[in-house]
Amino acid sequence: MNFFFNKTVITLSLWVTLYFYCLVSFAQQGKDEHASHHPKNSQIASVSPTQKNIVVANNDGVSNLSVDSVGQTQTSVMSKGPGMGKKMNGMMEQMGAPKPKDLYPTLMRLSKLPPHLADEVLQKAINRMQKGNQIMVDGFMSLANADGQQNYSEMQSSIEKIEQGLSQYNSGLATKRAIAEGQEPRRVALQWFKSQMNLLPTVPKSEQSNIFGISILHFGVMTILFLFAFVFIWVYAFKMKRASALLEELKVAPVKEPQVIDNENKKEVSENINNSPTFDKSSELNGALVTSNESTNFASKKKGVFKGTVYVIGIFNETHDVKTIRLASLAGEPLPFNYEPGQFVTFSLNIPNQPKVIKRSYTIASSPTQRDYFEVTIKREEQGLVSRFMHDNVYIGDALEIKAPNGKFYFNGNNEENIVLVSGGVGITPMMSAVRYLTSTCWKGNIYFLFCARTSNDFIFERELRYLQSRHKNLHVLVSMTRVEGTAWMGPQGRFTSQLVNDFVPELSEKTAHICGPPPMMDAMKNMLIELGMMPERVKIEAFGGSTPVKKENKQQSPIKRNLDKNTNIKDKAINNGFEVSFTQSNKHAKAAEGESILDVAENLDVDIDSSCRAGSCGSCKVKLLEGQVEMDVDDGLEDDDKENGYVLACQSIPKTPVKVEV
Repeated sequence: MNFFFNKTVITLSLWVTLYFYCLVSFAQQGKDEHASHHPKNSQIASVSPTQKNIVVANNDGVSNLSVDSVGQTQTSVMSKGPGMGKKMNGMMEQMGAPKPKDLYPTLMRLSKLPPHLADEVLQKAINRMQKGNQIMVDGFMSLANADGQQNYSEMQSSIEKIEQGLSQYNSGLATKRAIAEGQEPRRVALQWFKSQMNLLPTVPKSEQSNIFGISILHFGVMTILFLFAFVFIWVYAFKMKRASALLEELKVAPVKEPQVIDNENKKEVSENINNSPTFDKSSELNGALVTSNESTNFASKKKGVFKGTVYVIGIFNETHDVKTIRLASLAGEPLPFNYEPGQFVTFSLNIPNQPKVIKRSYTIASSPTQRDYFEVTIKREEQGLVSRFMHDNVYIGDALEIKAPNGKFYFNGNNEENIVLVSGGVGITPMMSAVRYLTSTCWKGNIYFLFCARTSNDFIFERELRYLQSRHKNLHVLVSMTRVEGTAWMGPQGRFTSQLVNDFVPELSEKTAHICGPPPMMDAMKNMLIELGMMPERVKIEAFGGSTPVKKENKQQSPIKRNLDKNTNIKDKAINNGFEVSFTQSNKHAKAAEGESILDVAENLDVDIDSSCRAGSCGSCKVKLLEGQVEMDVDDGLEDDDKENGYVLACQSIPKTPVKVEV
């Protein structure tokens, strides 16, 4: 069995060797053909019947390959290493000849392949085929010997040698084929380089899977990119179409905030719009007071005052206990009234479990330059009836009854070159209205804004103030916190001191100051500014939260003593529970308890008298005293003309005799 197997292997090896020998023989050029290309070539390949001698010239020298009749190949190296060829190259370089260039970069630079370079590449391809053939012959012979000796490791080495020879032969054949087909030099060079690096593809391109001449992988990637680009362009076009539609809407209607109104309330809201009173300039001119039953136009005696319905269109959280409520006309019309920065609006609210309408005033925090809406900023007080209602029970779409504007505590920049605005806590709202107005109109004077709060979490409008200060160089902001433990606040700490204020505001004595905040803070700041040289009449204050300012030392009595006997002892006229208060227009009267104001008596009788601060500062509750005497602790809300014409502040007027009021 072993003899038969060995004989078969030897026979197969001889036939394979003969086959590759024939291929090499036919692949070689004849002497005449080779001589025709190289007439001056001194190197001749001689072939005998029993032996073929092939002389190959290369960069390392000249090699002589002989193949005998039985297929055995003997290779003799005529010159190896730095032999004759390299010596000749050195001599040529010394004589000035240029150094020969490598074949690969030369072919990469050529657009066409010259004949002499084609022959050179062809010769190198033939050499590689011959070397591959020799390696395969040696491998087969080694395999036959190893098989006879049953040397398995040698048999494995022989097989690897045969594969190596076949790879070299295949690469040389591929290069020779490329030259024969007339391919461009760059492709020939690339084919040669791949053959040297054994990078030639094992599968012909015609057999590879492709779509439109590209691989499936590349086609898939390109398809995904195309789909992504298509979706991106579609989304962009959709957004641009949407933006164009919004711009068209803005051209038709003024800007307004989105509103949320339940379907159940749409009919009711629509009816409220139709029935709500509106502001009419004709009424402003004559100052007539017209009821809503008589006309749809409504204006109070006070010039430019509006009474009617507005709607909540936005609610924003400023801090953990402060909210801003934005109100406007539901139809998107401009506000039906004008106001100064710092004036306030009075709300008439129907609060559950309350026997009558509750009125409360809040400063308008927005700028008068904003004509589509106005805003009020309200702090939630745990014991505050109205503030808790506004925080917890007012939602977007709700309708609220208001009267606006009111108040004389405002600053619009007229007749002043600089202004000092001092505020504490939620008293920042009138100051913020002034800052927004002055910056929006680019007022040229310097604005010194001083604000004090408990912690950085109570800093209302912090981001907006930083933004406005960065845009307007005439806005100077000084902020101090009284409680900094556990916070990241790095600015001034504690209450304002004389040194801090004097360093912050240059030439303080020549400026005007507006102060709003808790009464103790206002009193301290007013005294401080006066001590620093500011004139007392230049310091203006406004209380909030229903607190009463410090009473004047000399209590002022109304000069009106109509139909009153000067010799009558007032105390003898007093009744145990107070004096009689009569409201002539309402035809109502009642006795005032001791210490009870005219405003208190009016509210108990449901007589409508406007009120806001209840501290004598705003002037909204002034009424005309027709008869009797009253005592007022504070009369800051009255002008000199008001005092001369017999007006008093209902919130501050304590009857000292029976009185009659024109209400």
